[in-house]
Amino acid sequence: MKLENNNTKIKFSTKELFMGLDCSDSIYLEDFTIIESNKNFLEYSKSEILRIKVENHIIPSNSLYIEDIKKVINEDIQVIYVLFQQSFKKDLFRGRISIIQKRNNPVEFIVQLSVNWHNDVPKKVLLQFPFLIELSKNNSFLKPGEIHDIDYPSKRCLWNFHESPPATLTDSSIDHSIGIQFRDEFPWQANYNLGISEAIKEINFELYESEVQPTNILSDIFVMRLYFSPIGRSEIFKLWKEDTRSRYDLRDYKIPESSWSQKSYLQHFTFAYGKEAFNYDNKNIDIEKLLEKGKEFGGYDSIIFWHQYPRLGLDETNQWDLYNYLPQGYSNIKEIVKICHKNDVRVFLPFKPWDIRSNESLDIHAKRLEIVINQTEIDGLFLDTMSTLPDSFLRLKDKFPNFIFCSEGTPREPRQIEHLTSSWDQIGDIRRNFKVDIEANLFRFVFPEHPLYSISRWSVGSDKDSIIKRSIFNGMGIVIWQDVFGSWLPFSDDQKRKIKEYKNILIKYHACIFGKESVPIIDTLVPGLLCNQFSENPKSEMIYSFYNSTPNKICGSLLNLGDNLNKKCLQLYGTSGEFRIKNEDKTSIIQGEIDQNQVVMVLINY
Repeated sequence: MKLENNNTKIKFSTKELFMGLDCSDSIYLEDFTIIESNKNFLEYSKSEILRIKVENHIIPSNSLYIEDIKKVINEDIQVIYVLFQQSFKKDLFRGRISIIQKRNNPVEFIVQLSVNWHNDVPKKVLLQFPFLIELSKNNSFLKPGEIHDIDYPSKRCLWNFHESPPATLTDSSIDHSIGIQFRDEFPWQANYNLGISEAIKEINFELYESEVQPTNILSDIFVMRLYFSPIGRSEIFKLWKEDTRSRYDLRDYKIPESSWSQKSYLQHFTFAYGKEAFNYDNKNIDIEKLLEKGKEFGGYDSIIFWHQYPRLGLDETNQWDLYNYLPQGYSNIKEIVKICHKNDVRVFLPFKPWDIRSNESLDIHAKRLEIVINQTEIDGLFLDTMSTLPDSFLRLKDKFPNFIFCSEGTPREPRQIEHLTSSWDQIGDIRRNFKVDIEANLFRFVFPEHPLYSISRWSVGSDKDSIIKRSIFNGMGIVIWQDVFGSWLPFSDDQKRKIKEYKNILIKYHACIFGKESVPIIDTLVPGLLCNQFSENPKSEMIYSFYNSTPNKICGSLLNLGDNLNKKCLQLYGTSGEFRIKNEDKTSIIQGEIDQNQVVMVLINY
């Protein structure tokens, strides 16, 4: 390897984290160390950052030439970087490895690459990142969204958004944590982050290498963002959440006319010709009977009036004209809306994108929707099978600011979360016999103002119990769907009672449960005991939802609350567990009992 000067090492440090680059015979990450404890997460003294593989040949390090090593520090930014060249036969790669921090923003670790191809003919290029593979082997490393218990296998939280949560490394001796995030905001761009956020979740990550197609312009191919917390992994989530939310315009959630949707907890899937809604003796739709029966659940807040499928497609009638087949056509819809509004219930109609004909556009359907809104005064549109909001529909928000779009899929595409302001938390897919897991939904905690409704349409018996538990564990709404296109799959009386009890909690403690300070999967004192924390103001009140995922009853100390200020404890939901606060060694501990496979909610206030 050739060097321009004898300067082969450079250091980067914040008040919490120390990193070093060593360019003695390759480019290594020499330190990845928490300063307070001097904990280095690299098992060996240093680890190679990058290997370039061209047509299945790794470029040897003796072809590496360091052009520049530099450090820049001022009041706005701290940067270290290494500028290098590496040749392969008659092809020349140039690259830059940088560690950057702007003011108090997260630290960013960036790899950039370019290439000049001989005769301008590109070759197949794969990249390897040995240092990242070594970090992932650390005993404290948790993959993105993963939950770790010493005595139980690692579990993952549900995450269905295009920005991936950070992986974490933790020094358990002082509970300091580092979050490692890879932003795959544009996954179809082959040269940006290389799918690392998905690959790092896999068991065989140590074999990871990714193809890139570098050009002759130096550009980012790898961006790793680092968060630091002196109080454990929960704070890493808060930092990442704050950083993620800062990139989105969430003003649509603050429109007064449509704020009703954020207090809509129970959504009923109303199959027009099902036994709940249709009176077969009188041959009419009895919506008052439906709403009256809904009181057994605590009362529906909205209904999705589902009429077309599975009838749609039997002839040439489209989804909008099929409403004319109702007993009184569109006037029937208007009457349903009138009755629902009288009972403080909102009404959605569905839109089916698979019924767009070859001679139609979304603009045509948007015009039909506008006519229907004016004609019936419906409150929202349910986007069947969709997770995006068409622009032609979005433009209607200017005319109808109280109108809401709710999608079957959680909005995953960039920017969709800004305008698609409610969705289903649909468990698994729509096939039968899908097991309902009780897991944390991270999306719900990043965007608490976005209503999510738990649903698993074919579930019966204990799986329906799990839907209820899952909803309570995450503080989410529920879809009440009992008539699944003619299959009658009702909730039991006991399940209805539990949902009614839960809805009353949502109403009374809405501000706390949907508070901006809520955090999923905080550390507990018992392996296998999962806990989500809900709060708008942690100095006033907090609600904890516990789930006992172990095969045994848990008794005793459950959660360390930190300080021993005067706190009060009240169980809100679940089998009585004699919950109490015990003050010891200048800290407060929640104690109680939780049966196997049960969810409880506990209120703590000052």
